[in-house]
Amino acid sequence: MITNTKEDLKNIRLMEISQQRRNRIDDTYWPLIHLMPPVGWMNDPNGLCQFEGIHHVFFQYSPYDAQGADKYWGHYETKDFVHYRYTGVFLSPDSDEDKDGVYSGSVCVSDGQMNIFYTGNVKEDGDHDYVLSGRGANTILVTSIDGVISTKKKTVIPTGGYPDRLSCHVRDPKVWMEDGRYYMVLGGRTTDDKGLVMLYESSNRREWSFVQYIETQDKFGYMWECPDLFEMDGKKYLSFSPQGVESQEFIYQNTYQSGYCPCEEGLKVTEDSFVEWDMGFDFYAPQTYVDEKGRRILIGWMGVPDAAYDHDPCIEKGWQHMLTLPRQLSYDSSTNRIRQWPVEELEALRDGELIADNASDQKHDKKKDLRWSNLPEAYEILIHDISDEDCHIEFDQDLMLEFDSATRVLKLRYKDYGYGRDERKAILKEGLKDLRIYVDKCCLEIYINQGNYVMTSKYFYSDRNRRNLEMNMNSRECLLYSIRPLEIEED
Repeated sequence: MITNTKEDLKNIRLMEISQQRRNRIDDTYWPLIHLMPPVGWMNDPNGLCQFEGIHHVFFQYSPYDAQGADKYWGHYETKDFVHYRYTGVFLSPDSDEDKDGVYSGSVCVSDGQMNIFYTGNVKEDGDHDYVLSGRGANTILVTSIDGVISTKKKTVIPTGGYPDRLSCHVRDPKVWMEDGRYYMVLGGRTTDDKGLVMLYESSNRREWSFVQYIETQDKFGYMWECPDLFEMDGKKYLSFSPQGVESQEFIYQNTYQSGYCPCEEGLKVTEDSFVEWDMGFDFYAPQTYVDEKGRRILIGWMGVPDAAYDHDPCIEKGWQHMLTLPRQLSYDSSTNRIRQWPVEELEALRDGELIADNASDQKHDKKKDLRWSNLPEAYEILIHDISDEDCHIEFDQDLMLEFDSATRVLKLRYKDYGYGRDERKAILKEGLKDLRIYVDKCCLEIYINQGNYVMTSKYFYSDRNRRNLEMNMNSRECLLYSIRPLEIEED
């Protein structure tokens, strides 16, 4: 437990300043358009909301260890997803109720303030398995009007206050207001190792009553993390991250998954209706919120717990993991899927078109066999109306994106520098129609068929002086844009 918060925050700030100086000197992999705290380990996005015109992005944060240790919350704020202000640590593990970690949670904006709920993690000494004994999970409330200063912590559901069916693993409250009442979903693991979600309700944010379980009839993983119950186009969806689902060739390819199920009457869900949010190597624990324009926005964690990858090279630099770009959600009735699309504000980062080295060889026909060399460290690709035939894109002679028109399989494949990442596959029933790709210094996000599918992956390419791109496909239009870095101010 952190007992001297003032001294602790001073130490963290000194580390952050020192790391920022090193980043400016040796910025080999430091991301340009993806959020990351100045030092240490970044984990789940938390407390996403817009309050009085400002988007708040809280996140789980381990400043002392790039491989994860004591969990804090950090905080960014922005008005436009281009200019950000980093305000530092917001919550610390400094009480008996959260002494072993300020775990994930959410914000519900009401009564002129941000009502912030999170899980306070507690581990007891002794001979415990920390599943059936030895672990506490307190649901805690604080409030804030700025994301910088919070009120005193108040436990609203203590360890032992959950149904007897639950093991010690209960966490990640997501709270919202509906028809004048507050509702909360919590992820859980039962005593017989079945993952599920619990629904609670409250009239005042402080006293909570259990309503029901949300679960599949058959077991679908042993633990459900990061639940998010929301409505879009008149239909409710449950987003969650199940652990313990068996991998298959084309689905559930990561150690743990993240996806959503449409909810039937009575909030019933089935494992057969589960749709993965992202088919890449590095995506987990997404959270959504509705902004003041009425858009439902999703941000995920660019990482996966317990992933079997080798250590990423950024760990040696004192940091690890990022958040995804903010994505607007919409429903596609033609595919019965939720689309994810980068928020429109990100188009302001475009900084000039990049012309292919052999562009003069192309006589405005459909054939696109293009090459770019000496590319900037962050750029965006837009490809429209792709013909129904085999095609591929090769990034820096190392990472391949390949589509097989006969099998309808899109494959993301590393040659040498995946650090344990090999390949991920997705079946595109309707074929490959279009692509939008954001490439950063250490990662990329691939939006497929207007965001019906997404692949997010870290990518530590080998030669800093050889950033290039080769593409072979037939399409109506292919555009590349240089991308400016996010502008980040620090307190």
